[in-house]
Amino acid sequence: MFLIGNSIDYHKLVEKRNSTIKLGGVPIKVNYQIVAHSDGDLILHAIANAVLGAKSKEDIGTYFPDTKKSNKNINSIKILKKALSFLNKNEYINNIDLTIICDKIFLKNHIKKIKNNLINLLKCTRIAIKATRFEENKDLISCYCSLLINN
Repeated sequence: MFLIGNSIDYHKLVEKRNSTIKLGGVPIKVNYQIVAHSDGDLILHAIANAVLGAKSKEDIGTYFPDTKKSNKNINSIKILKKALSFLNKNEYINNIDLTIICDKIFLKNHIKKIKNNLINLLKCTRIAIKATRFEENKDLISCYCSLLINN
């Protein structure tokens, strides 16, 4: 049997010189900051929510509410690990398809590093990462995720 998960996460970008954001657990130096309660790693958020959806669980906001001070600036790897904890010992992520949409940050030079980090975190080698632009809303960054879990 297979379980399918889909998710989207998006955040506002604000200008901030010499800032570092995290995408897929990889620190990237940019002149923008992702507005978020956590560390703002929308790739890990989208993957975590897709896993939770595939397992018929609630979203990450249920497990890590932004009303709790302890979740302020939380490392999104912790969020991802919580989602992965719902996988049974015989279940694994078969493949992941990600699309990142952003006008202000060019990701072409970072995709390979992000992919390699996700392979290490998820023990899944079938990962596709595509990047495109909004063309209209230049103040957002988003990530769409689809994944398949073998059961």
